[in-house]
Amino acid sequence: MKRLSLYTLLLTLFTVGCNPVEPVPNDSLSIVSGVTNNTLTLDGAAGSKATFAISSKLAWEVLDIPGVEYSPNSGEATTKTTITATALQPNRTLKTITLGDVVIRLSRTRFTGIKAQQRPQIIIEEQYSEAISVAPEQNRVTEFTFECKSSDFELIAEGNVTVTQGTQIGTNKYRATVCATTDNLSTEEHTAGYIGFKIGGETLDGKIAVVQRSAILFDRNRVIINGTEGATMSLTIDSPFDFTVISSTTALTAVRGEGQTVVLTAIERNSTDSERKLGTITVSLKDKPDCKATIDVWQRKERADHALLFYFLGTSLKGYYQSNLAMVETIAAKGTLDNSRVIVFLQNSTNSGSMFEIRYDRGTNTILRESIADYDLPSIYNEQMLYTIFNDLFAAAPAAEYGLYVGSHGRGWIPKSGSTKGLTTLQTSLDDYIWTPAPGAAMVRHMGDTASTQINTTEFASAIARTGKHFDYIIFDVCYMANVESAYDMKDIADYILGSPCEVMAAGMPYSEMIPVMVSTSPLKERLDTAAKAFVEYYKTNKEGIYSSACSAVIACKELDALAAAVKQANSSLKDIDPDTIQVYDGVSPSRNPTHIFFDIEDYIVQSCTDAAAVTDFQSQLSRTVSGQHHTDTFYSAYNNLANPITSYCGLTTSAPIMLNSASAYRDQWQTTAWYKATH
Repeated sequence: MKRLSLYTLLLTLFTVGCNPVEPVPNDSLSIVSGVTNNTLTLDGAAGSKATFAISSKLAWEVLDIPGVEYSPNSGEATTKTTITATALQPNRTLKTITLGDVVIRLSRTRFTGIKAQQRPQIIIEEQYSEAISVAPEQNRVTEFTFECKSSDFELIAEGNVTVTQGTQIGTNKYRATVCATTDNLSTEEHTAGYIGFKIGGETLDGKIAVVQRSAILFDRNRVIINGTEGATMSLTIDSPFDFTVISSTTALTAVRGEGQTVVLTAIERNSTDSERKLGTITVSLKDKPDCKATIDVWQRKERADHALLFYFLGTSLKGYYQSNLAMVETIAAKGTLDNSRVIVFLQNSTNSGSMFEIRYDRGTNTILRESIADYDLPSIYNEQMLYTIFNDLFAAAPAAEYGLYVGSHGRGWIPKSGSTKGLTTLQTSLDDYIWTPAPGAAMVRHMGDTASTQINTTEFASAIARTGKHFDYIIFDVCYMANVESAYDMKDIADYILGSPCEVMAAGMPYSEMIPVMVSTSPLKERLDTAAKAFVEYYKTNKEGIYSSACSAVIACKELDALAAAVKQANSSLKDIDPDTIQVYDGVSPSRNPTHIFFDIEDYIVQSCTDAAAVTDFQSQLSRTVSGQHHTDTFYSAYNNLANPITSYCGLTTSAPIMLNSASAYRDQWQTTAWYKATH
């Protein structure tokens, strides 16, 4: 243990007499071991011992305090002396008690700051230390656990409760059960009785209350149903007794479902500009109708202002996804998303996923994750799987504006591993080798789950197109998605795409900075440009070294056909150039592939096109196609584990320069892309 100078804990300096006292030298006394968080802890029984060690440059003495004896309690200067503290009395309460300060005197100076405390003889599991909650019906047991170093203990029941004496489940650990002996047929919880304890026949001070829950409980404090006609939701009633349910209004039906559920249905749509109260449902016990509980039911407006739809695929980034969602929940708790709907698809394992809504409950000041659906995922992910998920995302949140936030691994337009026709065994091995991070690389969003869970950009776009819906924008919290080949594949499923031309660090985008912008009332393109800047500024300001890496771009999908036409014109006047002179956004080394994969499209056209007018037309169109271009001084790539320089930046990449070297990977596959066909 690191030595702690007691000068940092000095509380009081005492002097004896009126004569000046020579100061005790600095660092004269240190605690070597035995003290945690400035506390010396003894067990609850009389005679319990705890040791701590000191180092002192002067003669020392430990002063007595009530209930504790020290041995040795004094000595000469020492490099290390172990002192044993002994509890003189038992702790007869159910809580840890403070015995007093451990005071050590050197010369005429007293040092303290260390507390001596004594644990109880019976330590109740923390969640039950104040009260144990039991079911409203009689004789339904609740388990609780406790620790006791003495086997001579007894549990005592008082009131309308019974308690078992405890079964040993480990060293000094026991499990007991408690239950009420009468039913609680009311909508208020009440104290049914208490549990007391004896050690060695002596009753301890203090008791644990046994609180019987209400006969009727709802699984939420506020019920809110979607704004469409016929919208339904299930409410769970926590009650062991049979019950009936009625609605106060014809605008809402309430019907018993399976088990303890009640299915609520809105008869009409909510065409107003705000939430409205539909009515109240009343749940009553069949055998005691005067025992009843009510809850109000509210209906959202038919269409939210914004639908924020999150699609988080893959499990190796799951911890980061939870951090991302925590940011969203923090925003929701501030009321910022009151006019928005937040629906999340999250992959839980290779073969399962779940969809839920994040909602702030103002009644309880809590964030809720309300389940919408669970999914069994196929062994090989496919377009049909995506179609089902995206169709459900759209259906869950009717809105005036749809934004999709994608968290996943990514390699731009590069086909998913093992699925590319025409690759030889050697080429397939090279494919895997290219996308293997360098030794010691930092975590980024490119590391990739297994080939069976990867999706091509063409499948992604086709699945969304099949829903018949359209995104106002897609934000790719994914590596390499600001590439023109992928954007061209997706030009008909969204108005705008915000992405990065390089790798995205594993922590992902700062949703806490970006989402408040995206739910504001500014024009959409302006919001996206601001969010793109916020992404990069966050990494500039809050990260250091290789972690200060972020690049952004906003792509206007309606301008991509015109950009393709401009590139096609430029392609008619190309000259051979050295691809190593073009700005790149990946760290793939020559030992893995003769060329890089993702090149700055403007730098490529400017260097390779000999038609000055075509270059000017291209640059003019590029400015209409891409905005929100921001970047840190360098970009990090896990493929070379380096911060790589940025000397030219337009925000959009292309893989066209791989054609300059016949040994480049993916040359044949690139020529099958829709972008290639549109530009050649």
